Amino acid sequence: MAYNPEQPVFETEVKSSIKLLYGVEDRPKTWWETLFYAWQVTLVDFTPFIWAGAFVSLAGLPDTVIPTMISACFLAMGIGTIIQTTIGNRLPIVQGPSSSVLTAMGGVTAIYGFPAMWGAVLVGGLLETIIGASKILGKIRNFIPPVVTGSVVTAIGFVAAKISITWIFSSTKPLHLLLALIAFLLALILKYKGKGVWSQGFILISVVAVGVVLSTILGQYDWAKVAAAPWFAFPRLFPFKGFDGTSNAFVLIPIAIIGGFTGYIGSMFESLGDYAATCAVSGETYRVKHINKGIAAEGLGCIASGFLGALPVTSYTQNIGIIAATGIASRFITQVAAVMFLLYGLSPKLAMALACIPRSVVGGVFAISASLIMFSGLEVIFSETQSFENNLIAGTTIGAAVMVPFFASTTGAKWVSTMSSFPKMYMNNNVFIAVTVGIVMNLLVNYVLKPKDGQPLKE
Repeated sequence: MAYNPEQPVFETEVKSSIKLLYGVEDRPKTWWETLFYAWQVTLVDFTPFIWAGAFVSLAGLPDTVIPTMISACFLAMGIGTIIQTTIGNRLPIVQGPSSSVLTAMGGVTAIYGFPAMWGAVLVGGLLETIIGASKILGKIRNFIPPVVTGSVVTAIGFVAAKISITWIFSSTKPLHLLLALIAFLLALILKYKGKGVWSQGFILISVVAVGVVLSTILGQYDWAKVAAAPWFAFPRLFPFKGFDGTSNAFVLIPIAIIGGFTGYIGSMFESLGDYAATCAVSGETYRVKHINKGIAAEGLGCIASGFLGALPVTSYTQNIGIIAATGIASRFITQVAAVMFLLYGLSPKLAMALACIPRSVVGGVFAISASLIMFSGLEVIFSETQSFENNLIAGTTIGAAVMVPFFASTTGAKWVSTMSSFPKMYMNNNVFIAVTVGIVMNLLVNYVLKPKDGQPLKE
């Protein structure tokens, strides 16, 4: 069968109850509205400082690395998002630092050094681009029916919920928890009682009102850090060259490249679920071109990240939550947000102004988006005819995706810590587990174990 990029991934159309204000091809009528919604996107997708800090801890690097890496990550987010929304799958997807890849790269850096890590980033990005361009991933669409994708989207909702809870309790100060509660309640009031931009912009308004204004009044916003940061700083290629005392910007070590690429594998599987979720909440049909072009574009974004000194990028779950919560799926708004990310990267003062917003406030607001992602996944599952097979696939997939990482971080933490980088990364990645378990369960139930007479499995 000839390759058809417009071929739907699913045989049946997946419908969503989310009411869209702006579809993928729509643009707001005014620039101020566009800027407003774009800024809202950047506030929820503002996590490079979290992942940069996590990477530095995993790699055993000094904290002096963090400021440069944060600025580089914002630049990479802007460039990666522009690539994805123009020559990639052209969905309203924000690209940002990948937790899967940075986990693998942290181990590479700790063992083989910084130059080896950058070599692994560049080669991994190139390999991801080739995989996307080769159209290999698009050929597996028959093994990803709606029940599998819906389960993956539901797992993404759990990940988003975990992110929001982590942010809410990033500080256990009673005042910060109170701010999170106020932000959550204000967001609900604006969403359901507000009209027009007050309702659609409930995330931005709540974050600014509580995270900046109220936090300043209560002495929880650090304006001194904002004042100390410069307005503008030129980016540099390979900004960490010479950091370890050598003259190499990067080196190619086969074992380091393999170790780093395990993170890329997890990132690609995670992106397949993110693309499906984005289509589901945007009212778009999930097509083969979205898979192939999306992965190729992510690879190009990762190559750019390596040159800039940023962590590799992937699709961001947070932005799916924004679309689900606001009904704003405009690709143009996402592109404007990408330009804002570039400005954050070029202006340390702007980046610091957002970084000083208490994470608890952002987490309180994002909790609403997380719940909507979760139930949009359930809607996809129920869009298919209910059967014992589908219930088995969905239940096993969601159960494994939620509970395996929970086990790996609690009672099984000691055992998991003895594993090599790839299984350790797999055991802690909800979305990677959801994609692989969902595909395997679908193969087992609907192909390997299906009775020859075509009758369904007996309960």
